[in-house]
Amino acid sequence: MAQQPQPSLGQRVLRSSAYAVGASLITLTLGLVRSVVLARLLVPEHFGVVALALFYIGLAAQLRGIGLDAALIHRQQADRAFMRTYFGLRLGLDALAFGILLALVPLLQHANPHSPNLSAVLVVLTPTFFFSSLAQVQETLARKQLAFRQLATTDVAAAVAMTVVAPALAWLGWGVWALVAEQVVGIAVRFLLLWGPFRKWTPALGWDGNVARWLWRYGKPTWAASNMTYLLDRFDDFWIGTWLGEAPLGLYSRAYEFAHYPRRLLANPLVSVFAAVFAQLQDDRLRLSRAFARAAYVITRTSLVAAGGFALVLPEFIHFVIGDQWQPMLVTFWLMLIYAVLDPVLMLIHHLLLATGHPQALQRANFFQLLFFAPAVVLLGSLWGINGVALAADGMLVLGVAVLYPTLKRLVDFSTLRLLFQPLLVGGLALAAAWFLSMLAVQSLSLASVVLRLGLFAGLLLLGIALLERDDLKAGVRELRSRVWVPSLHRA
Repeated sequence: MAQQPQPSLGQRVLRSSAYAVGASLITLTLGLVRSVVLARLLVPEHFGVVALALFYIGLAAQLRGIGLDAALIHRQQADRAFMRTYFGLRLGLDALAFGILLALVPLLQHANPHSPNLSAVLVVLTPTFFFSSLAQVQETLARKQLAFRQLATTDVAAAVAMTVVAPALAWLGWGVWALVAEQVVGIAVRFLLLWGPFRKWTPALGWDGNVARWLWRYGKPTWAASNMTYLLDRFDDFWIGTWLGEAPLGLYSRAYEFAHYPRRLLANPLVSVFAAVFAQLQDDRLRLSRAFARAAYVITRTSLVAAGGFALVLPEFIHFVIGDQWQPMLVTFWLMLIYAVLDPVLMLIHHLLLATGHPQALQRANFFQLLFFAPAVVLLGSLWGINGVALAADGMLVLGVAVLYPTLKRLVDFSTLRLLFQPLLVGGLALAAAWFLSMLAVQSLSLASVVLRLGLFAGLLLLGIALLERDDLKAGVRELRSRVWVPSLHRA
């Protein structure tokens, strides 16, 4: 019997992207429903204490990381000695980091007297995230092998469980513990599936000195960059929760959560697929450039459309859907619009540099970002509260793109004007014009104002893209018709 031909890299990318994006649409919808229900049943203080606990847990997870997952994806041949050493290091560092965090719980509670539930939440969630870290071992192997159908199933199953359990417990009056249960249930489902039917590797411990030294050499700059990235992502949560209190942190965390829905919709699944593709194409500049350009083209435009549309309807969303107790986050979300558009682009660049073995560039960029971000959060947050913190986050992302730009241009060929400046210009003009014209016609919060704003925004945006990018669109249509748009990645 003749063997079935193996799918090309491009075909695997297309299939993996379909699974990842499909799962993202489902989990995003469930997550939005869950967030809306929980926002109506709980108060900002509940979200604030969990956000602060997750900051400390995430910090412990980062400190033990040394870039092991990035090294596993980058390594072309992961033999038995490599896997056993990788797993042994990860297991030992996980136990050490989370054990230290549990020992520090009384001190952290003493440092945050305005959050009386912090210690109890940490005691429950810290062991839970130990199992989450173990689940990431199998998840990383699945991503490396482009096994996104199984990952999609895992994501959907976890999202369904969280959407059933957390709102039910909130409705029963569990308060902050409904949010804790949301984390526990989601992690439990992922662990059981990834270490059960979707397991990619049978765990075994071992030690190889050469492998350990290679992991350290590769992971040292990655580890430093990863920790600085985490502080860049979460220092704002830490400062708001420590100095402004649980309620402002709850408001800020919800604004951040909703602003990230555009990224979670398409950018996250696409980047997770292309990270493995970048590693496989790292020695072929032409195909690597094509892969990056196509991913960046889709991500920038979809993020802009989703973020802009959400920003236009947010006043009605708060008033009619989640409740007026969340009105103080309105301006914060609008200020995060720049963050919501640039963050997926920066995430794609990060994965490209990691996949091609350039973690030092990330370390340098993160150093400059952190040097700017920490004092900016303190200064602007002291002046304007959570709105000032949102401005600091915008500035930090702009700085990160600027610092990484020279390294990116050395690795891949692309047009900055087409990939970034054109969509930002068209989207910004369409957003401003849609808001201005809609306010002239309808000045009250209503369904009519929502439909008018979205219609104007979509029409103006499509018109701008058609005028400025008609040649790119025609070329894309031709490639799609010939089924070459993604499969062409496997041909030089």
